[in-house]
Amino acid sequence: MYSELLSWALDEGEERQRSDDLLLAELVDSRVRLHAAPSAAPVAEALARELSYDGALIRLCESLEVRATPEWFDSPRRERARLERELLRRGILLPPSQLQDA
Repeated sequence: MYSELLSWALDEGEERQRSDDLLLAELVDSRVRLHAAPSAAPVAEALARELSYDGALIRLCESLEVRATPEWFDSPRRERARLERELLRRGILLPPSQLQDA
């Protein structure tokens, strides 16, 4: 179900080409919003934040020729972690999440 929503969200996104710098900025911004949400946030809001982050993650990975597709998000946390490790291997260090800081 989540992978279907993510596919739909990516299809609805902008089709214009963006630089890797802009894609990275979008990813960092959506990561901050994802982890800044209060734990009592409504389910729809939490889902929208996750979709935004995962969409930004896929777009940057595709731009850097890292294999990424919404269909692999059957387990979003696992796939998200895999893609973040791939970015790290390419020298892209994302800001730590609040969960990692605790």
